[in-house]
Amino acid sequence: MPAKRTNGTERALDILDCMARLNRSASRVELVSETGMPRSTVYAVTEFLLQRGWLTEGPTGLLLGPQAGFISNAYLHQQGFEHLARQILAELSEQTGNLSELDVIDNWYHVAALSEGLFAQGYLRPVEGARLPLMPTAAARIMLADLPESLIRQNIPEEALRDAHGAYLPWERFISEMREGQLKGYVHIDGWLGGLATTLACPVVGENGQILASVCIIIQSGSAAPHLAANLPPLMEAGKKLSALLRRMSWPYAESCKRRLMSSG
Repeated sequence: MPAKRTNGTERALDILDCMARLNRSASRVELVSETGMPRSTVYAVTEFLLQRGWLTEGPTGLLLGPQAGFISNAYLHQQGFEHLARQILAELSEQTGNLSELDVIDNWYHVAALSEGLFAQGYLRPVEGARLPLMPTAAARIMLADLPESLIRQNIPEEALRDAHGAYLPWERFISEMREGQLKGYVHIDGWLGGLATTLACPVVGENGQILASVCIIIQSGSAAPHLAANLPPLMEAGKKLSALLRRMSWPYAESCKRRLMSSG
């Protein structure tokens, strides 16, 4: 039996939920269809929400209003980026069944800033905050993509350029794969951990368009090909959500890491 609605409060919340889910303007007629409420109720509740600033009237219909923005900003401020980012990673890990990471480059070291989920029944999970040598991983190709090639060559030793199998990786191939990933919006590298794992990564972009981090999943398979269709869409969606967070709030750690990289020439 449906829960009894209390003085129209639940109806108002249902309309706000619907507007957030649609993420665009909507007519009152559309809200009737989307919520299943009587037409008279939708008109009455939307009028109340307009008066209180939760909705606003645009040229193409109703939109979320400034009061919704104030509450959203307060929520983001109280929770903090890393708390909210961890929720997105946990959702990504649950959707894909894979270990998920949010990585940054700190003074030319690879840092797994946040991690959720497990790989291979729990025997692998990176230590959050550990500083690892900057190898040519999928995440590294993503995070370095908007830096000048000269700066990358200057700060990464040539002997560090080894592929997943330990073979020398020519600079030209590394740079080419990095630029290709920048165009596609993701990079995948097969064969890590002795051929057991594939890494799949996409960018997390700050307000000014700079790549501040990479969101990455580690797939228990030697080849990404059979898994791209299932794993790439939720990964890219997580990248969009994390980037949207960074447009609303700051992540001082990643921002300072990027500044140090840019000034290390």
